[in-house]
Amino acid sequence: MENSLDKQLAAATRNVEEARRYAYRDPSRIGELVEQISVLADLRQKEGDFRKAESLYREALFRVQDLKKPDADLTAGIYSLLAYLYDRWGKMDLAIEFYEKALKMAESHPVPDHDKVATIKNNLAMIFKNRKDHARAEEYYHEALEGFTKAHGTQNARVASVYNNLGVLYYTDMDIERAQAMHERALEIRQNLNGGEMDPSDLSQTYINLGAVYKAVGDFQQAEECVSRAKRIRSA
Repeated sequence: MENSLDKQLAAATRNVEEARRYAYRDPSRIGELVEQISVLADLRQKEGDFRKAESLYREALFRVQDLKKPDADLTAGIYSLLAYLYDRWGKMDLAIEFYEKALKMAESHPVPDHDKVATIKNNLAMIFKNRKDHARAEEYYHEALEGFTKAHGTQNARVASVYNNLGVLYYTDMDIERAQAMHERALEIRQNLNGGEMDPSDLSQTYINLGAVYKAVGDFQQAEECVSRAKRIRSA
């Protein structure tokens, strides 16, 4: 019996084939083809076939770049999708290469999309953190923080997430004072987000992170209180 993923793959494959025919006759519909290719490529990743996903994204990139006037937004989007694929695939050098290509293109607009630029920088920061290049990770996190703040203001879940990431980075380097400052800032924002934006699991994790910081400085009472709060949030 055909499983759910097989059915989705079959439907997505038909949609891509149809979109290819339309785009061949009408280049203005390349965007629709890229959208359908992205859906199919994502499904290929879910089944663990990264090579087929890569081939699909490369096709999308070729189609866009073959236009007389390539669409910069579409190109940047495909670069980001390829980068994310390579990140999941464990091909970090290629992930960095394509995120940097996407970043260069996204920043080249007269009015850059601050959210898009910040997302790319945050992704690059996470890669460099995993590669133990903490100096570059810190640089990209701060640039991402600036971008998300410009896009959404200071009281935003994405801003809080970057503060949290910086706190984890500083804690890894045993820079406890700065780690505490970052986690406290993340906590302040997350506590004040409305119900639709506030993710309880994020808030709980912030308390866990703060608990680790307090434990590192010997404040075991505060550490225990943070852990207790995290448990109450998770059990609510």
